[in-house]
Amino acid sequence: MESFSIPEALLGEVVASQERIQSVVKRLAKEMFYSVDYVGTAPILLCLREGAVPFHRDLTDALADLSFNFESAWLKTHHHYLGTEGSGEVQVFPYQGPGIAGRLVVIVEDIIDSSETITRVCDYLDGRDVAQRNICTFLFKERPENIGWRNTGLNGYRHLPEVRHVGLFIEPLFVVGYGLDYRQFGREGDEIRVLTPEGQAWVDEQIELRGLDV
Repeated sequence: MESFSIPEALLGEVVASQERIQSVVKRLAKEMFYSVDYVGTAPILLCLREGAVPFHRDLTDALADLSFNFESAWLKTHHHYLGTEGSGEVQVFPYQGPGIAGRLVVIVEDIIDSSETITRVCDYLDGRDVAQRNICTFLFKERPENIGWRNTGLNGYRHLPEVRHVGLFIEPLFVVGYGLDYRQFGREGDEIRVLTPEGQAWVDEQIELRGLDV
């Protein structure tokens, strides 16, 4: 699906610059490389499209530079939003990649916001005999709805696997860039920035004016 730009004047503070993004990616790659979890195995790094595509690309490039043994796979998801709040309605499309039965799967996500998407993905994987599931997210949003994650140390919340790898914890702000979007706008930005209310209103207006189906 096509992505559109948001004028810079309608974006707020920089949450993560290009330099910081790449620094975090390299840290996560080294964290995985030195983790006992992956010794003697070749995990499947499952990219949740479309938001996690830039992060998955950079992470797998960094792991390849470390001669880390892995395979890639993709799972398209779509979380329907009402404004900047998730509706809880998440679509999961067919898996693309190597066989996952008996494998260690690392779910590569752009952001854990309300946890609805990651919950649906884990539901999807539950019936496919995955041996172990880890989660690697670039951003983890610290919001009241995620208190369950914090109370368990990100381990054992509901039926979800541990969030083993976290790039950055952020306040409950709506952000765009580096794969993150608002109604398909802002995804292509090289840095992660806050979407202002004025920016949200502008995007809503553009969608109506252009007759876009997003």
